[in-house]
Amino acid sequence: MPRRVDRYRIWFRLFKGYPPRTRWPSHPRGHPRPQHRDEDPGLLRKFLENGATTIAALLMAGVAGYSYHVFYKRLVLQKIDNAFSPGFSSLELAALAQHGYTYTRDSGIDVLDDEEKKFRVVRPEQALIDAVVRGSVKGHYYLLFGEKGTGKTSMLLEAMQKVHGDGVGMLEAHGDVEVFRLRLGKALDYEYHEDYIGGMFSIRGPRDSTPLLDIERALNKLEKVALQRKKERDQPLILIISNLHYLPDNTEGQHLIDLLQQRAEMWAASGLVTLVFTSDQYRTTEMLRLHATRLQVLNVQDIPKPQAVQSLRAFRRDAFQEDVPASILDQVYGMIGGRLIFLDQVARSKDMLRTCRSICEKEKRWLLCKCWILGAEMDDKAEDQQDLSSGAMLLGKTLVEMERNADRTNYVSGLPGIPLHKAQELMTRADLIKGLDEMNIIAIDADAIVRADSVPMQNAFRAICNEPGFEEHLKATLERLDELEGLGRTTELRLKDFMDGEYEVRLRKGERGDAFLSVQKAE
Repeated sequence: MPRRVDRYRIWFRLFKGYPPRTRWPSHPRGHPRPQHRDEDPGLLRKFLENGATTIAALLMAGVAGYSYHVFYKRLVLQKIDNAFSPGFSSLELAALAQHGYTYTRDSGIDVLDDEEKKFRVVRPEQALIDAVVRGSVKGHYYLLFGEKGTGKTSMLLEAMQKVHGDGVGMLEAHGDVEVFRLRLGKALDYEYHEDYIGGMFSIRGPRDSTPLLDIERALNKLEKVALQRKKERDQPLILIISNLHYLPDNTEGQHLIDLLQQRAEMWAASGLVTLVFTSDQYRTTEMLRLHATRLQVLNVQDIPKPQAVQSLRAFRRDAFQEDVPASILDQVYGMIGGRLIFLDQVARSKDMLRTCRSICEKEKRWLLCKCWILGAEMDDKAEDQQDLSSGAMLLGKTLVEMERNADRTNYVSGLPGIPLHKAQELMTRADLIKGLDEMNIIAIDADAIVRADSVPMQNAFRAICNEPGFEEHLKATLERLDELEGLGRTTELRLKDFMDGEYEVRLRKGERGDAFLSVQKAE
C-alpha cells in the first residue's frame, strides 16, 4: 500500500517556512512509490513536536487559570464595593418598609417616600446618628443600647434614608454563628469563594473552614474595599449590626464578639469602617467593655413627657382631625409612658385609653405567666423556677415602695431604679437578674441601674403588690423555699433491724480528717 503524508506534517512545514510537499503521483497497483530519505522524521523531531505541543497547552491553561483568578478577585472586591453604593438591599428595604417607608423605582434607583409614616418622634440622639451614618464623625464605633421599642433601629433607618444608603451596609445578628456568617455575606455581597470555579476540581464541600474564619475572610475583603474608597473620598464605610444580643452566650459567641470588636477598634482608629451595634441586653455592654477603648455607648431611653404629649397631639390632629384634651394625654402617658412602640399603637387606635388598658393588661399577664409565686404548697421540683420568680417579686415590691419616697435620683420617665449590685443583693443571687432582663421583665441601662422594663410593667408590679394577701403569699413562698433548701442540705439516716435496747452513735475523725460514724450498743 502506498504511504500518504499526514496532514499535520504539511502544516508543520508551512509553519517552519518550508515549501509543502505534494502528494506522490499515483502508481499502478503493485509498483511502490520511490522512497526519500527525509520523508519520515526522526525520533528527536517527534519528541520536540510533542513537547512543544504539550508546553503550549500547559502554558495556555496556566495563563487562562491565572487570568480567571485575577478576574475573580477583582470581581469580589467590585461586588462588595457595589453593596455600599447608593441604594438599598433586600434586607434594608424590608426594614424600611416595616418602619413605614415605601419605595419606587425611578431611573433604576430606589426612591423612598414617607406618605404612610408611622408615629415618629425626633429624638435628641438623631443628630449624632445622622452624622455617624453620613460618615462625618470618625474615630469611634458605637453601641445603641436601650430596651425594645425605644427607637434604636428607627433612628438608624431614618439616617440611612437621608443618605439614600450610600456607604451603608446592614444586617441582623443571629444565635447561630453559621446563620450570622450567611447574613454577613449577603450584606456584603460576598460568596466566601463558594462560586469560585476552582471548587469544581475538588470533592470538598462548599467551604473548607469554620464560620469564624469565613467571617474573618469577609472582613479582610471589606477592609480592602474601604482602603480603595478612602483614596477616592475620605469617608468611612458604615456597617450596622442590629440586635447583637442575639449572639449565643457561650464561648463561640464570645469569640465572634471579640473578632468584631477587634476589627471595630482597628477600623475606628484608621477611619476605614465605622461599626454600629444595637442591643437591649446588659450582658452585651459587659462583654464589649472588657476591651473597649474607642467605644461610644448611647443610652436610648423612653422619651420625656412633654415631647411625647406634643407629638401625640400633633399626630391625632393630622390623622384624625381630633383635638385631644390634655387630661386624656396625661392619662395615656401615665399608663404607657414614653415607649415609642406603645405610643405608635395608641396614636393609631380609635380609642386611646382602651388601647392603653389593653397594653397594661398584656404586660401584667406576661409577668404572671413567667414570675408568679406558688406559695406554701409549692412542689420541691419547682424550686429553681421559684427562686427566679420570688426574686422578681421582691424586686418589683422594692420598686413599688420606692415610688413613695421623695428622692427622684434614679428616675427615668417616671420609673424608679436601684443600682445593679443592690438588686443582686436583694435577690441573693447574681445570676438571676440577667434572666429577668432577657424576659423583658426588668431593664438594666448602660449605667447599671435596674428598673421595670417599661411603664406598663411598673403598673403591673404595682397592681400585683397591691392585691390583698400578696405580702402573706410572698412570705409563705420564701419560707417554703428556705425549707426546701434546708432539706437539700440535710442528710437523713435511718437505722433498721436493731434489737431492743439503747445504742450510741459516735462520730470520729480519721487521720486525714475524714468523718466516720459508728453505732454501738450502750453499756
